[in-house]
Amino acid sequence: MMDQFRDTASALRELTESMRLDESRDELLARVAKKVVGLLPGADAATVTLYLDNEPSTVATTDDTVLPLDKAQYSADEGPSLTAANSGTIVRTRLETAAERWPDFAATAEQLGVKTGLACPLFLPDDGHGYRRRATEPLSGSLNVWSFTENAFDPVESTLIAMLTSAISAIILTASRWSAAEKQAETLVVALETRDVIATAKGIVMARLEVNAEDAFRWLTEASQRTNRKIREISVLIVEDPAAIFGR
Repeated sequence: MMDQFRDTASALRELTESMRLDESRDELLARVAKKVVGLLPGADAATVTLYLDNEPSTVATTDDTVLPLDKAQYSADEGPSLTAANSGTIVRTRLETAAERWPDFAATAEQLGVKTGLACPLFLPDDGHGYRRRATEPLSGSLNVWSFTENAFDPVESTLIAMLTSAISAIILTASRWSAAEKQAETLVVALETRDVIATAKGIVMARLEVNAEDAFRWLTEASQRTNRKIREISVLIVEDPAAIFGR
């Protein structure tokens, strides 16, 4: 058990330290899925389900051959992955007991030879920070691990993977908020720089044409319309070389 705990902690540390600011959510989730398959002795494949605009979709997989498992659940609107995503609880599934509850999923699992499934809930923001499953919750989904072995994933393994997915959810949420804050800061800097350059250009226009502030800004606006350029672009030209605009 201690070895499994250390391996899980090491995997989480590795994933966290290797995260890049330009890495998308789905790229990171694909790495998480691959790492989970390597951590669990009985795991043969993994997929990641997320609700995109209120519809479930597979955004990452370690093996395309198990994709029919996800598709069967989406078509029937039921299955272990969707149950985990919507309930926020871990769902461990054995094929022999799944037929009554999720017949379409069970039939597909039997065709593929999948005997055991483990679905762990994820609660994440979307890449655009816009979609929400519900108004008060982040985008929901699940990490789904599949095994061709009967009775795979003991309670300890289930708990460790649940800990990993919970931590990853928190990390992605924090990274997403940090990215959004950085974008807002960049927008603010651009806005301040734009305001400053326009103010400087307006002062130059006032001095060169001997007009007041209102008339100077009107002049900039008319120049923008006449040349089909933004006021900021006109302002930069004036600030950089007033003589080129007004002569010496």
